[in-house]
Amino acid sequence: MTAEAPPATGLIDARGLARVAPWLVLIGGVLALQLAFGSRVGFPAALDTFFSDPVDAMGAWIRSNRRSHPVMTGFFTPLTNAIDGVISGFETVLLWLPWYSVVAAAFLVPARVRMWRAGLIAAGALLYTGLIGLWEPTMETLALMSTAVLIAVAIGVPLGVWGALRPRVEKVMRPILDAMQTIPAFVYFLPLLGFFGVGAVNAAVATVIYALAPVVRLTTLGIRQVPPQTVEASKVFGSTRGQILRKVQIPIALPTILTGLTQTIMMALGIVVLAALIGAGGLGENVFQSLSQRRTGRGIAAGLAIVAVAMVLERIWRSLAVLDPMQRTPRKWRLYGLAGLFAVTLAGRIIGSVDFPDVWNLTLFDPIDQVVVWARDNLSWLTRPVNDFLVAGIIVPVRDFLTESAAWPILIFVTGWAMWKVKGWRLAWFGAASVAMIGLIGLWELSINTLVQVVTATLISVAIAIPIGIWAGRKPRIEAAMGPILDALQTIPSLVYIIPVVILFTVGVVPGIIASVLYAIVPGIRITALGIRQVPEESVEASRTFGATPRQTMLGVRIPLAGPTIMTAVNQVIMMVLAMVIIAGFVGGGGLGFETIRALTRSDFGLGFEVGLALVLMAMILDRYTQAWGDRLQPPSAV
Repeated sequence: MTAEAPPATGLIDARGLARVAPWLVLIGGVLALQLAFGSRVGFPAALDTFFSDPVDAMGAWIRSNRRSHPVMTGFFTPLTNAIDGVISGFETVLLWLPWYSVVAAAFLVPARVRMWRAGLIAAGALLYTGLIGLWEPTMETLALMSTAVLIAVAIGVPLGVWGALRPRVEKVMRPILDAMQTIPAFVYFLPLLGFFGVGAVNAAVATVIYALAPVVRLTTLGIRQVPPQTVEASKVFGSTRGQILRKVQIPIALPTILTGLTQTIMMALGIVVLAALIGAGGLGENVFQSLSQRRTGRGIAAGLAIVAVAMVLERIWRSLAVLDPMQRTPRKWRLYGLAGLFAVTLAGRIIGSVDFPDVWNLTLFDPIDQVVVWARDNLSWLTRPVNDFLVAGIIVPVRDFLTESAAWPILIFVTGWAMWKVKGWRLAWFGAASVAMIGLIGLWELSINTLVQVVTATLISVAIAIPIGIWAGRKPRIEAAMGPILDALQTIPSLVYIIPVVILFTVGVVPGIIASVLYAIVPGIRITALGIRQVPEESVEASRTFGATPRQTMLGVRIPLAGPTIMTAVNQVIMMVLAMVIIAGFVGGGGLGFETIRALTRSDFGLGFEVGLALVLMAMILDRYTQAWGDRLQPPSAV
């Protein structure tokens, strides 16, 4: 009896070949391209289409026709004047009122709905800004942020409601909102200069565009989460569609909408500092001054003042959204409060007691500078090796390899291959075309320089955030203890981080990377912890039943099931690192960040367009790639 050949051998070989084939294609493609194009490593200058020339021409046309063309005089000029009027009105009123009237109002608005703690926090935050001598710039920043948030709410809530009631509208808005959140905030400044000029109006419009998405998304989510039976009950009682929306859906969705508003206020914080680049003034100017003078303490003081403005706005808006009449204080007490506020305001104006008295100033924080200088002088044994390792061991070799050794088509091919491997041909063509477009606009080497810095900061952030997030997700006490630290890292303007880092590590790419890491680990930790907490307990219990150790349960159950959420955390880390590109440009990081600053300071529309397009393409490539990995990690749905 003869032995039969194993029938599965051919099948195994076919499967093995299918697994190996993509990697063979990758290796073969890289070798072929290197042999064919190895002598021309840089992107050919002949292929640079110089998009800047037509954009410069358009910018020149806008500048020369800004006061005469009907589109400008009939739309943009009135809109600019209207927004400027609102900002100036807020600022004039805030500076006209005696300082104690503003503090009292910050307390009374939340107190009218029994939000005593919120009122005390808002009043205390304003008092802090006055005590350190920043009352006037704080009022300027408060006026700017109030206007931006007001416009964002006026536009975002109706759009969110419309998207919730009309799924097709929401489908159309989704990619637009994705782009608005993906594009780094500072990219908006330069194109808006031609239409709105230099100053607070440009900053307000850029803030609205950048921070609008959370209000729209969470309003849509909140309306859709209203229980259908509640809506049906309203219909049974004869309510019209408008009555259902005003009296049922919006009140029930209000907590979710307020969450979106809070996110909008937090996102507006980043614009406030950068807005000083285009003449918006306010607290951002104080932060920039502290950076140029390398005064860490004064930078922290001004940064905390910006946080105080955000706290005031968040508490006031949250109190204004309380619709329950049972939560309001008695009417007579509200009248007493208004009468008292009017009386002290009138008395203050009559006796001339309006300005905040000189108590302290920013020199109160100067001892922090001494601590940073001591750390610089005594920790060089640590900071210098870290700096040398990051620069000489990672940044420079990788950058030089990609720009001087590897042929330029290789990066296009590898990007397309990686995206094909994760999600197919459509994403592959998008990735390859996007990388090629970066070369076509003449920013190949600068973009690679920025890409290396972004990837380095992302890898460090992920290496820190994911383990800590997993630990916090398993230990609620640890997460609670880290809460204040994470809140501080998320709310203090990112430019403040970089001041002590520059002193410790000197000017260069390292301060930008470290500041990016500090800024980006917060969403990484929080979203990872959320994913670990949301793993179904029945899955964990099942693994324990089969004798899995805690380590096996973590590696085999918790982390795989939390995989999509963890990839969302990685995605957010990348977006936060990209948002710090311009900050790195301030301290010698070079790349696209420095070119952005150069374009802004020179009002160079063409360069600004090219840099903005390169950053947007880079952000979209990384965003789509990590989203695709997140989709792949989703568990199969039950049929």
